[in-house]
Amino acid sequence: MIKKILAITSVVLFSSAICAAEITPYGAFNYKYSHDENTSGVAYNKLEDNGSKLGLDFSEPSVEGSSIGAFAKLELGLDTDATTNSLTNRLSYVGLSFDTSKVAVGRQSHPFTDNVGGKTNIFNVYGSNADQSYAARSSQSLSFSTTASGLTLDTLAIADGSSSNTDAFDEFEGTISATLFGSDISIGYADDVNSDISYWGAGSTTSVGPVTIGTSYTIKDAATDITGVEITAGINILTVGYQDLESTGVYYTAGVAKEIVSSLTVYGEGQISDLDSGTDTQSFSLGAKYSF
Repeated sequence: MIKKILAITSVVLFSSAICAAEITPYGAFNYKYSHDENTSGVAYNKLEDNGSKLGLDFSEPSVEGSSIGAFAKLELGLDTDATTNSLTNRLSYVGLSFDTSKVAVGRQSHPFTDNVGGKTNIFNVYGSNADQSYAARSSQSLSFSTTASGLTLDTLAIADGSSSNTDAFDEFEGTISATLFGSDISIGYADDVNSDISYWGAGSTTSVGPVTIGTSYTIKDAATDITGVEITAGINILTVGYQDLESTGVYYTAGVAKEIVSSLTVYGEGQISDLDSGTDTQSFSLGAKYSF
């Protein structure tokens, strides 16, 4: 009897919490055809999912007389080609907001990747070949962000219980972002404690007339340092990009994207890879993305 009462109470409390929260569903169905060459110069044609996802944003505003609010996110990767295990965990975290600051725990995206490399991450399929970073998303993470005097500080730390590390965190990173002279600028640092590798970087986005220009410069500080430079430009439906990854190669990317209706965009992209190994490759893709 007591177990039944507890179960019913739990359902009631959960339902009440859901009703109190603002819930925003979102997602994208993204599919593409690609014609990609491998390092042997052999081309392969393929129809496949290109990063479809489904998500829910939860937010609960602060109660009257308090500056503390709550938020959460659940974002699942959707493989539209899979017949089993089609859903994967992309993001899932819960947090508190207070004034201009937020703290959250769970599986989250990395500020170094988002704020530095994100300045040139404008393509649907290719590009971003020279960005040096620890990861795009990680579990067992704690994040903190705050804004003051026009500066935004975003930090993230991972504690995954690795037996090879006795420090408090296995990885930590941070970025500082601001708008200066009409440009959105971010600088960042990340430290992979377990592997004794650090990352440094800076990125910016600025508009020159109708053209939006993105730049990023990143360094992977390991036994052998590797630098990456990226420059992108976009005007109307056209985007172009240049990426130079030290000791690897140079990449030239171009794309067009057109919104057919408010939720559906069709795109086409191509990339030429001038690799230091001596084997150059060419690739192109066509796709469609429905977002809601």
